[in-house]
Amino acid sequence: MLRSTLTFGLIVCVTISYAGCKPETAYQTPPPPKVTTVNPIVETVPIFLEVNGETEAVEQAVVQARVRGILGELQTEPNSIVSKGDRLFIIEPKEYEAARDSAAAALSSAKAALVSAEADIGVANARIAGADAEIKVSQAEEGRLKNLLDSKAVSRSEYDVAVADLETSLAAKQGSIAAKAADEAKITNAEAQVVKAEADLAQAQLNLDWTIVEAPIDGRITKTLVKRGNMVENGTPLIEIVKNDPIWANFNINERFLLNLERQPGREKDGSLDPTSIKVRLKRSGDTGFPFEGHLDYYDPKIDQDTGTLQLRAVFDNKPGGNNVLLPGLFVRVQVQIGQYENALLIPERAISRDPAGAFVYVVDDQNKAVRKNVMLGTKHKDMMVIESGIEQGDSVIVDGIQRVRPGAEVDPG
Repeated sequence: MLRSTLTFGLIVCVTISYAGCKPETAYQTPPPPKVTTVNPIVETVPIFLEVNGETEAVEQAVVQARVRGILGELQTEPNSIVSKGDRLFIIEPKEYEAARDSAAAALSSAKAALVSAEADIGVANARIAGADAEIKVSQAEEGRLKNLLDSKAVSRSEYDVAVADLETSLAAKQGSIAAKAADEAKITNAEAQVVKAEADLAQAQLNLDWTIVEAPIDGRITKTLVKRGNMVENGTPLIEIVKNDPIWANFNINERFLLNLERQPGREKDGSLDPTSIKVRLKRSGDTGFPFEGHLDYYDPKIDQDTGTLQLRAVFDNKPGGNNVLLPGLFVRVQVQIGQYENALLIPERAISRDPAGAFVYVVDDQNKAVRKNVMLGTKHKDMMVIESGIEQGDSVIVDGIQRVRPGAEVDPG
């Protein structure tokens, strides 16, 4: 028992002695976090409005059959670029060739009938002239015999014969005049038949021409809508042609931005806005930046009362073989300048933090302490952001090391 007590005491003494020999460790304050700061720069920055839009083909046509018949083979490959007037299809032409030849024969017949009627008029005129001559002879004979009858040199019966001859001559003339009128009616009818035959021939030729289906516009053709060998009717859609160069993009802007847009430089003589002076940029989904550049070419003359917006249209080059990747019907993002900030304060976008209270930055005060400042953001310019309010030009804004900064804590701006 005594031995155990001595052993325990020895251990306690050794432990106390060791503890008393170990030096004490004092708490050291960590150094302030290193940060990088910049001063806001001052520039004139354009203000851009970004809105959604949709592309539209400048020209687009559905080519339709204009006559009934059997459709022939497409004369070029689908997706090819064609020019106005290029041949696309041939509809079986034999029926229309026969109709054209028949109409041509009918026209020849009508012209012959007209010539015959004109000749009959000549005969009728000659008969009238002959009748006039007979009348003159009969009138002279009647006058001579009347004088002789008064002097009793001739008998009454001889005079009556002369009167009868005169009446016969007058009747013959009336008959010739009536025949001429009939011949003139024949001419009128023959002329009408010629006009009709000419119209029939023109229509027959037109129908024959329409058996050759041509491109009505320049553009790229789609696949055929009707297969070769099928019967088509007048109005049957055959193929579509789309012209993509240039290409339009339609978009709307809110009426509150319209005044900003109208303040842009570029006016026509009447004081209205010259749309071609307003530059527009465009990007598709997935594009970096706005790689397509164009300009306005149209805007509606009035605000849509239902939506409070104005419709605008921009035009973009879309040359084949180049950056020809804008297809009609694409939903795109459109950017248009509606003004500019004068003497705008800009800081790098990475200096801006956000929380439920809004956007803010940290600035370093004259005691090297981080101070939070809430800011009002403007537009983005390259990799910088316009700050409309919240900081001043001389502020030292922290851009790197923000994750280690606490409001009111000291920092090392380097």
